[in-house]
Amino acid sequence: MKKIQALIAAAMITGLLGLGMLAIGVNAALNPNSVAASDTPGSASAVVSDTSGSASPAVSATTSQAQAQIAQLQNLIAQYQNREKQYQVQLDQADTQLQQYQALLAEMQRRGLIRINSDGSIQLPRRSLGLGDDGG
Repeated sequence: MKKIQALIAAAMITGLLGLGMLAIGVNAALNPNSVAASDTPGSASAVVSDTSGSASPAVSATTSQAQAQIAQLQNLIAQYQNREKQYQVQLDQADTQLQQYQALLAEMQRRGLIRINSDGSIQLPRRSLGLGDDGG
């Protein structure tokens, strides 16, 4: 009995989806404001770039809004690129400073002033510096 109910429910849902798809297709076919589909990618840019006197004012306004948005986005891209250059300069400076610190630590280790353990910790070796250490 449950299998029959499931089959009936599936058939009803399939039928409703089919009717919905049919209604959308008929609406699209009968719509007088539709634009014919085209396989050429250049046709869309030709429609947008037509700002001559033959275009309606609404299309010209939409086109100018789109161009303003494009200009704004290009401005943002330029700002982000400038910021990226600044960050790259800062990163290069930090890398140079890090190399200087590494060289300093290596030289201090070579001279025996510090000892760098395998876990990365730094130790100062205990040695007599002769500063007032005369025992008295």
